[in-house]
Amino acid sequence: MSKQSGLGDGLIVDGANLSGDTGSLGRIAGGPAALEVTGIDKSAMERIGGIRDGGIDWSSWFNPATGRAHDNLSTLPIGDRIITYQRGTSLGKPAACLIGKQIGYEPTRADDGAMTIALQAQANGYGLEWGEQVTPGVRTDTGATSGTGVAFGYDGEDYLALPGTSGNYASTPDAASLDIVGDIDLRARVAMDDWTPATESTVIAKYTATGNQRSYALVVTAAGALMFRWSEDGTAEKTETSSATLGLAAGATTWVRATLDADVGGTDATVTFYTSDDGSTWTALGTPQAVGAVTSIFASTAVLELGSRTGGTTNLLAGKIFRAEVRSSIGGTLVAAPIAGTAGITDATPRTWTVNGTAYLSSRTRYGLQAYLQVLSFTGTDVTIKLQSSTDNGGTDAYADVTGGGFTQVTAGPASQRIATSGALEVERYLRVVTTTSGGFTELSFVVVACVNITETEF
Repeated sequence: MSKQSGLGDGLIVDGANLSGDTGSLGRIAGGPAALEVTGIDKSAMERIGGIRDGGIDWSSWFNPATGRAHDNLSTLPIGDRIITYQRGTSLGKPAACLIGKQIGYEPTRADDGAMTIALQAQANGYGLEWGEQVTPGVRTDTGATSGTGVAFGYDGEDYLALPGTSGNYASTPDAASLDIVGDIDLRARVAMDDWTPATESTVIAKYTATGNQRSYALVVTAAGALMFRWSEDGTAEKTETSSATLGLAAGATTWVRATLDADVGGTDATVTFYTSDDGSTWTALGTPQAVGAVTSIFASTAVLELGSRTGGTTNLLAGKIFRAEVRSSIGGTLVAAPIAGTAGITDATPRTWTVNGTAYLSSRTRYGLQAYLQVLSFTGTDVTIKLQSSTDNGGTDAYADVTGGGFTQVTAGPASQRIATSGALEVERYLRVVTTTSGGFTELSFVVVACVNITETEF
């Protein structure tokens, strides 16, 4: 990105647009307060981060007109102010937001006759929050409107989005290294739309009924259990199912795993199932399942698929796959390691993947968001302003309301508000602002800034 000046900025305080009366901003500060913890054995300062803090200082021109700087700032309210600094006033531009106490109102008359006012706001409760504008500067609606989407999801976790319909999957061609005939280890990080799907849903498979080319597959059953499916000859199917179910809520994300020990003591084989939060520490799902005899896996010519089997036609998964692994032997050599990325599926083994049908790659963050609303003016009965999200800007994934992303209904202006979703909410890549009404309105001028958390955040 090219370097920028501070031209064309904006400053809004409690719904009052003071941009034209603001001469300069002296400080836009945030982050944890520095705590000094210097030991007597040190020759330099030691500091650690304390509580979240922040502040905005600015200088204003004296303007006594109604609704302008003097009228709004000289009251020195004891309650909180909501302040929004816009770095540029167009869609997607950065903005700094603060809930804080106004400290002072100090006019100064210089020798040349200039009348300026020094102002300071110190954070109260949340610290300074930087976000992006989901309205193009000040947006004016004259009726219910769906705004333009803004891409967020930066530094989020990318995934393969699967609708669960025929032809939508990812695949990589057959290769000798994928023709595992003995011990095998299948793993994947998945978020299913429903962990008790209407029919079996395939996570990863090298398994096609066409030409009897069945090898192996990891499946989620309609009961919410894990299943390992394989064939010894490419035609006859064998299966083992976990003795416990996953018990996950719709949309939940987890690692799932199945291992096959094809020859236990020369007399039996065992399939074991696991789950994990991090893909490193595994918890057994139920008890190991004995096959009853030693076994093997047919070396088929089938492609390796994510989200389906038999060329994207059977047992299709609806949800997200973030990454997967196929290992030759239990905990052994990686022979496939697809990782979703918005630029494509990467695989360091190496292996080339193709995304088929209307399946697509996108990203999201996992730690919720905060949003700020500044209503400058309103004429009408009521309006509700809310955030909606989509993985692909409404292409194949329709925009839907963000849980906890709606502001309190507005019936008069000016007004301002801060909202926060759950800190564990998954936020899709694109956000837009929608206005709705039950009684009607004819004019609404407002600003919305969204602060998407790319790391776990507490207030």
